[in-house]
Amino acid sequence: MIRTLRMERFKCFDSLTLPLSPLTLFTGLNAAGKSTAIQTLLLLSQTLRTQRGPAQLRLKGPLANLGTPGDVINRVCGGSEMALGLKTDEVDLLWRFSLTDDARRELKATRLEFISGDSISSVADTFDGIRPRELHEPFLETLIALSRLIFLSASRQVETDLFPIPEDSEDSLGDVGPVGQFAAWWFHKEGDNLVSPARGLKNVQAQTTLRLQINAWAADLFPGVEFNALPVSDTSLMRLQIKSGPTSGWTNPANIGYGISYAFPTLVAGLTAPAGCTLIIDSPEAHLHPRGQARMGAFFAQMASAGVQVLLETHSDHVMDGVRIAIREGILRPEDAAFHYFTRNGSTTTITTPQIDSDGRLSEWPEGFFDQHRRNMARLVRPRTDNS
Repeated sequence: MIRTLRMERFKCFDSLTLPLSPLTLFTGLNAAGKSTAIQTLLLLSQTLRTQRGPAQLRLKGPLANLGTPGDVINRVCGGSEMALGLKTDEVDLLWRFSLTDDARRELKATRLEFISGDSISSVADTFDGIRPRELHEPFLETLIALSRLIFLSASRQVETDLFPIPEDSEDSLGDVGPVGQFAAWWFHKEGDNLVSPARGLKNVQAQTTLRLQINAWAADLFPGVEFNALPVSDTSLMRLQIKSGPTSGWTNPANIGYGISYAFPTLVAGLTAPAGCTLIIDSPEAHLHPRGQARMGAFFAQMASAGVQVLLETHSDHVMDGVRIAIREGILRPEDAAFHYFTRNGSTTTITTPQIDSDGRLSEWPEGFFDQHRRNMARLVRPRTDNS
C-alpha cells in the first residue's frame, strides 16, 4: 500500500509529504492542490508504463495531460528541477527530474533516491525509462504495482452503447480506463467469477458472482437498475445495456440518466480491482442524488476494508458522510480513513486532516470544510432586515 506521497517544486507545492490511508479523501476548494497531489501518482504510473527508452517524465498520456515542463515546475521556487516520489510498506523512493537543455526541453530522470528514515540509503542514476537498470525486490514489485494503478477521471464515456475491449487485459484486471471505457468488458469477462464476501453487499448471499454483486450495488444506489454487457459479433466492441426497473426493457446508456452510467465503471472498478491495488476516482459523486452519494462513500469504505487502496477526489459532504457512517457501523476502522482538506491563500496551500473516531466524528471542522449547508441555513433562518 502507498503510505506517503512526496513532491518537491511540483506545481503549487514547494515541498509536500502527504500521508495516505487505505481510504483517503482529497477535499477542499477548487485549485487548492487536490489534483496536483494525485497527479504525482498518475505521472509516475503513466511514465512507468513506457518501460524502455529515454528517461523522460511523460507529462502527456492516458492518465494525465499536464502540458510542458514550464506548466509543472513550481514557478514561485523557479529553477529547472522537481521531484516526485512515494513511500510504501516496503520502500521509500524519490525521483529527481531536471529540465534538459536541448531543443526538446523535457524533464529527464537524473537520480532515484532510496530513502531510509531521514537519510538517503542509496542512489540510482542509470535508467530504462524511469526504471533503474539495476533494481531488485521489493523495489521492482513496487514499480509494477505503481504502473498498474487504476484511475477513473471525472469525465466518463457514457453517450454510447458500444465500448472497446482493451488490447492487453492479461495484467490489467479491473482497469476500466480513465473514462470508464473498458468497464463493460470487465463486467462481461469477470461476470461469472465469484466476488469476495468482504466486498459483497450485506443483503446478498455471501458467495455470489461479480455480475450479481454489481447489479446488487447498482440497485442499492438506484432501486431497480440492472446492467448487462454483450460482445458485438465480429468486432472488438462490447454493448452495454441497462434496465431502469423490473418491468422495463433493456435500453442503451444514452436513454438513462447520467448518474447510472457514471456509476457503472465506478462499481466495476471497485469490485474487480485486485487486493493491494491502488484505485483513484475523481468525483465519485458525479450526477448522483444525495442518497446515492452517501452510499457510494459506503461502497468505497467497504472496498478499502477488503484490501483495495482507494483515493477519492471529492466535493461531496454526502460521500464523506457515507464513509463516516461506514466507520460507525464497523465496516472500516477509523485509522484506515483520512480526510485531507486543501485550502490556498495566495501561493500557499495548507492541508488540514481532522482525526476520525470510531463513531465517525471528526476532531475539527476547519473553515470551509463541508460547512456550506450550515452557512446557508444560518442565512435562511436569520431575521430579515431592511438591508438583507
